Amino acid sequence: MSVSVPAASPTSSSSGAYKPADAQGKAQNVPVPVMPELAKENSKAGLEAFIGYWYAVGNYADETGDVSGLIALSTPECKACAQFQKAAVDGSKYGRWIVGGKVSTPRIEVSWNAEETTHQARVQVIQEAATYYNADGTEGRPADAATNDAFIIVASFDSAWKVVDTGVIR
Repeated sequence: MSVSVPAASPTSSSSGAYKPADAQGKAQNVPVPVMPELAKENSKAGLEAFIGYWYAVGNYADETGDVSGLIALSTPECKACAQFQKAAVDGSKYGRWIVGGKVSTPRIEVSWNAEETTHQARVQVIQEAATYYNADGTEGRPADAATNDAFIIVASFDSAWKVVDTGVIR
């Protein structure tokens, strides 16, 4: 079974309208993703909703450099998660910012066994092209082209979902 899970509905506690990053500067008033209630359930649908939310939190981290949400939703053993966190921090270090690069997850296919606490999902991950800027407005590292990849997400539930491992299917 495949399902299309929309990104979590964002809300913003800051005043002002959201302004995405552009060549002139960083994103402003970035809405903080809100976890859907369904993503708190230990169910197949709950895991699907959680995965959509995890990627929405990743988008937020890329725009803001705030990885606290990703840390809370990932186990310390997840090496790929740590790399995603490092990339988000590096992208905003020293006044740098990223334009584009947003991720969407139009297909999520969960392998579900009610007897298990750890589950796998295959996720179609589409990422927009990304351009990197230095604090002085010059382009930084080379831009990344848009991608459309299949990932495996391994997640476990122990009062809440956490990503245990993830990676591109080769």
